[in-house]
Parts: sequence; structure tokens; C-alpha cells
Amino acid sequence: MSQQEDQQERARRRLSQLEDQLELDPDNVNLLLEASRYYHRFAMQGSDEAFNKAERSIARILKFDKNNVEALSIAGSLLTIKARRSGSLLKRIWYSIIAARKLDRAVKIDPTNLSARTIRAFTALVLPGFLRRLKTAAEDFEYLIDVKSHHPASLPDEMMPKIYFNLGLAYAKIGDSDRASKVLSFVTENYPGTREHNRAKSLLAKLKEMRLRRKSFTG
Repeated sequence: MSQQEDQQERARRRLSQLEDQLELDPDNVNLLLEASRYYHRFAMQGSDEAFNKAERSIARILKFDKNNVEALSIAGSLLTIKARRSGSLLKRIWYSIIAARKLDRAVKIDPTNLSARTIRAFTALVLPGFLRRLKTAAEDFEYLIDVKSHHPASLPDEMMPKIYFNLGLAYAKIGDSDRASKVLSFVTENYPGTREHNRAKSLLAKLKEMRLRRKSFTG
């Protein structure tokens, strides 16, 4: 069994324990929130059942605590999943707008909440371009990197290649190729053997090709 498969199995076992506990104590917000984290994780991997359970759990948490920062963040992320799944353009736009609002509200309530910042950062990258969320994504990734530099235990080390790569991706999408190249080069130099290393290397090659084309075009 690979490390990833082992982590998945441990997550499923813990979620099963939480569901058993919630049968006895269905209004326990702490249990609901922990279960929602796992449901959200599996929903992001494509599980319809986990998505539905996440929605119900988050709705229950927000019924008791409408300003629960992490629950608001997960709610926003779930709406982006719903937007991608919708066959209606108008619904996709509506879900995306509401998702952005929930995520902004969560960060406004507690700008230092790392879960809220992390979820908003990754979500902002996939929201439609007309919402102009790329700078928000970059700012959140920058914030997470800064916190990690001052408080090493604040974020798991294994998250950092993803955070750095997606910061570089955000810069590239914004059109800041210089900063994108700098961050992506950092990924290739510091995280060999990771998926992000390979993705960063590929994106760097594309950015280089684009610069050469522009130089050729302008003479």
C-alpha cells in the first residue's frame, strides 16, 4: 500500500468513527466540523456521497454558528464544485459568485485563519476569470508562505510544494511572468521528486517559449 493509499484508509476509518459518534451526539459542532473536513476532502476527489454529506454537515454547523470561519470556507469550496457540475451557465455563474462571497466573508471574520486562507487561495484559482480572483489567490498563497517562514509548525511541510507551485501559477495567469518564473524555479530546485516539480518544470518551459515568441514578434 502506498503512502497516499494509507492516508486515505486512515481518513476513512476516522470518518467512520466520527459518524458513529455523531449518531449519539448529532449537534456536536466540533464533531460535525471534523467530519466535514473529511467529507470535503473526498468530495474534492469526486465523491458524490461525500459532497452531499458535506453540504448537510456544513449547513448544520452554520445553523448553530453562522460565523464559523472554517465552515464558511468549506461551504464556499463546495459551491465551486457545484458550479463545475452544473449544466446551466447561469447557475455556474451564480454559484461562483456566492462561493467568492462566502470565502471573502470567512477571511474577513478571521484573516489569520489558515484553513480559510488555504481554501480561498486554491478556490480562487479555479473561479471564472470575470470574478478577478487571481490577485486574491496570490495574496493568500503569499500569506501562507509568510506564516510558514515565521512559524514552521503552522503548515505541514508536504503542503508547501503545492502552495509554491500554485502561487507561481497564479502569477503566470495574472501575466507576471518574471515573478512566476522565480517561484516556479524555486519549486524545481527545492522539491525534486514531487508532482509539483514536474508541473513547475513544464510551466517554466511554456513561459520561456512565450517570452521567445514575444521577443521574435517585437523584433
